[in-house]
Amino acid sequence: MTRNRLIPKLLTLTPRAVPRLLLVVATFALAGSSVVTPQQSPAAKSPTVAPQSRTRPALIAANRETLSAKSLAGATLPYRVLLPLDYATSSNHYPVLYLLHGLTGNENDWVTRTRLTEYASRYHLIIIMPGVGDSWYANSATNPNARYEDAIILDLIPYVDSHYRTVATREGRAIAGLSMGGLGAMKFALRYPQLFSFAGSFSGAFDVPLTASLGKKPSARILKELRRIFGDERSQTRRDNDLFEVLHQPLPKNSRFPYLYVSVGKSDPLPEVSSSNPRFSDALRKSKLKYEYYERPGTHDWHFWDSEIEFMLGRLCILMPQICS
Repeated sequence: MTRNRLIPKLLTLTPRAVPRLLLVVATFALAGSSVVTPQQSPAAKSPTVAPQSRTRPALIAANRETLSAKSLAGATLPYRVLLPLDYATSSNHYPVLYLLHGLTGNENDWVTRTRLTEYASRYHLIIIMPGVGDSWYANSATNPNARYEDAIILDLIPYVDSHYRTVATREGRAIAGLSMGGLGAMKFALRYPQLFSFAGSFSGAFDVPLTASLGKKPSARILKELRRIFGDERSQTRRDNDLFEVLHQPLPKNSRFPYLYVSVGKSDPLPEVSSSNPRFSDALRKSKLKYEYYERPGTHDWHFWDSEIEFMLGRLCILMPQICS
């Protein structure tokens, strides 16, 4: 049986095409006891989406801020922040979504290239979008002043919790990203499960750390840059960033893995994406993690990612209901 035939037809629908009838099964998702995978029948495990909230005011401007990151030898780490409109007039604490950009991107991408502000206005949620260049969210194998994994985990998250009214617990924290950022989000979720209750990946480039390559015919510049970040074939940095290795590392004491959302476009042209995502789904299933996996019509572009962030926020509303109250 081919892989495509294993995917329920319902899962190929775009978020806007999912019928409102699916709302009646929202309690299934709240139970958190099942895994949505291509192997299951659509009748038994249909995805659910958040109900459309009553019209709420738009978010305030996505301000650009910076912090001095010790993990980057004091260099500036920029980020964009979206705050709910009532943030300034209330004393509430809000859950946080860390939203990661892709290769060649920056902290502005999600705001300028998608309708994120419109989608996020339906939820009580702080969204933080860091800018890390083409670092692959890794601690560089060759540059001790480019420790971008540590910059997110040790610098940015504590800074956000100390400077904004956040729900500073695992239950109030989620992370997601596209392509390079999808890899980063999954890596952080699996390596630091005590920090996140939910993680999402769109078109995650999961094979890049192990292969140190990207695309069918990568340029010499790309190969050189990836080798600079991940090191040579014997590098520990490659193993530290290999998602399939991270998945099988021992869990920290008294912790459990976050709920995972993974999606990829059926026409994604990058082999490090199109090949690795179904294998990652199989690995999650074998490890008995709670997750959902989708292969939808689409390629490696902003049209696909705009659709996915809207749908994922709806799923986050079901799985982290405090953002919808």
